[in-house]
Parts: sequence; structure tokens; C-alpha cells
Amino acid sequence: MPSTFGIPPKNISADLEPFKLHVPEYELFRFKELLRLSEIGPETWWNVQNDPQVGISRKWLAETKETWLYHFDWRKHEDQINKFPSFKTVVEDNEAGPIDIHFTALFSAKEDAIPMIFLHGFPSSFMEYLPMIELLAEKYTPENLPYHIIVPSLPDYGLSSRSALNMEMTVATSARIMNKLMLSLGFGNGYVAQGGDLGSMIARVMSVNHEECKALHVNMLVLNPGENPTSEASPDELEILQRSGAWMKTGLAYALVHGTRPSTVGLAISSSPLALLAWVGEKLLEWVDPREPLSIDTVLAMISFYWFTRTFPRSLYHAELVRNISQGKPHPISKQKPLGYSLFPHDLAVLPKAWAEELYPNLILFKAHSAVSNIL
Repeated sequence: MPSTFGIPPKNISADLEPFKLHVPEYELFRFKELLRLSEIGPETWWNVQNDPQVGISRKWLAETKETWLYHFDWRKHEDQINKFPSFKTVVEDNEAGPIDIHFTALFSAKEDAIPMIFLHGFPSSFMEYLPMIELLAEKYTPENLPYHIIVPSLPDYGLSSRSALNMEMTVATSARIMNKLMLSLGFGNGYVAQGGDLGSMIARVMSVNHEECKALHVNMLVLNPGENPTSEASPDELEILQRSGAWMKTGLAYALVHGTRPSTVGLAISSSPLALLAWVGEKLLEWVDPREPLSIDTVLAMISFYWFTRTFPRSLYHAELVRNISQGKPHPISKQKPLGYSLFPHDLAVLPKAWAEELYPNLILFKAHSAVSNIL
């Protein structure tokens, strides 16, 4: 891939430092020793059932531990991450203080290129966008790429961190920092925000609080408290809603724990690689389209990134969303700026097309995808 994708716009004000990820050898050794010494709990009636409704099985955890120890190659994934232009910059925030922000980018040489920021969710990272970046880098050159693609590590996720712990990170604070990042990259005339999961909530707030965010696209759209659309959903959408409702009854307990005890769960899950594998691995297995499951290699890459960057205990500010739901507070979103929404059949939180059209007069794009692989 030509390095010219790494040339930022001329009107940039940010002080960018090119970045390559490299986990030191002693960290890899320490990780493997901790993993090797981590004991798997005894057999119980629940963990021998191989039933996702009660959690991951002991068999899966034992087998995946062995794969992680003896067959997983972190350096291969590091090389994949480092294929693309990556930077670090400091974003100054009046409330949170200086934030060390990491992002991967494909900068266009076109003067009319549209800036787009892609915001990941939990338990994910900027890594989930690497396949998209690779497709774009293969299809375009810097001279004809129609977009500036900016894919950050969200504040307090992955390679983005802060030194001051003077306040709780919130969705609004994260949105403000992401907006400042885009302004510092020279996109003060406007940009488009795209997000899923937590990223969708950040994109929504950006659309309301920041004029420079001219449009948004989300792949998670949910009802606000008090919204009762009267339009009829299609039979296929009703089936998705039923599946989503069933998951809410059996799979949402993690969010209540995160929302009410973020300190305890953060300390417990970050205490060993095996604990992180069990807690996050369960989500990566259950939350994806079962027709296109993640490979074990991909699951281990995502969890390894969380471990090496100490992400998990820092990343729990979606706890704020749980509190807001319990208090009946709406999720802000602009109903004036252009909105796009992609619905995937195995998403956990969905809004049928008729409901979205009824609630959002600014909805200019709706697409129901039949599978993950047809997104591009």
C-alpha cells in the first residue's frame, strides 16, 4: 500500500506523530506466563452443558487457552495493523485534560474528499475497521479516494489514553474529543460520523452537540424512552425483534454489572488473560452473525489487543448508558442532519425500517443487509 495515504491535509493544525504498534518481547513473555499459570475453574453442571444460555463452556475455555498459548501469532496481527498509516496526537480538552489519541487513516489527495470518522464499540477496537481500510486501499489511490477515512481508538480505549483521572469519561466527553480531533485534522468545514454500538451513541451526540458533524450513519438504532411508533414492521423484522427481545432477557446481565459495578468488574476481568478471554470471548462468540462467526484467531487477536493495551477496565463508560436507561433519559440524536441506518439481521438492537422512517424525518438512507459480507 503506498505510503502517500499517510499525507494529511495541508490545513492540519494537529501535531501528528507516526505510530507503529510493537508489544515488547518481555510483555509477550509475561502474558504467556500469566496465561499458562491461570487455572481453569472446576467442572460444574453449568459449564459442562455447552449451552450459550448459561455462558461459555469449560471445554471451550480450556481448548482456546491452549490455542492462545501454543498456536496464536500476535506478531502477524501486529504486522496487519502496521500496514496502514497510523498516528498519535494530543487533543486538549478543558474538562478531561490532554488526551493521547491514536488513529489509523487513509488521507485523500482530492480537495473535495469527504472526511469520515468511524467509531467502534465495545468490546471492540479500531481493528474491526481494518478489513474495510484494506478494501479501500486496494480499490483507490490517494489521488482518487473520495473520502478521508479516520478510524480512531475511542478515548480510553486501546491506544488512546489520558493521564489525568479527574473525571469519569462520558459519551458526551468522548464525542467532544472526537470532534476536536476532526477539527485538528483540518476538517472544520464538516465531516460525517459513522458508529456502531457505543460508537453509534457517540456519533448521535456529535450530531447534536457539534455543528461540524454534518451527517451521521449508524448500524445501531434504538427506541428512546417514550417512543411508541405505530407503523407495522415486516415479518422478517418482527422475527429479528423477537430474537433481540429474547437476548435482552438472557444476555443483558453483563451491561447491568458494567453499569452498576464498573470498578469491581474492571479489576476482576483485567486480573488475568484467562479472565479476559472468558468475559470478552463470550461476547465475541454470541454477538456476531452465527452464519459468519469470527475465527478463533480473530477472537484472540481482539482480546490480545485489549490485554496488551490494558483496555478493559478503562473502557466501561458505556456504564453511563445503562444509568440513563434506568432513569428514562433519551439518547440524543439530530433529527435535522442527514441520517443513514444499516440494519443487520443478527444485530442485538434494531429498529425496523417503518419505525425509523416514522421517527426520523431526516432518514435519507436505510439498508437492510442480508449478511455481514455484503456491507461493501
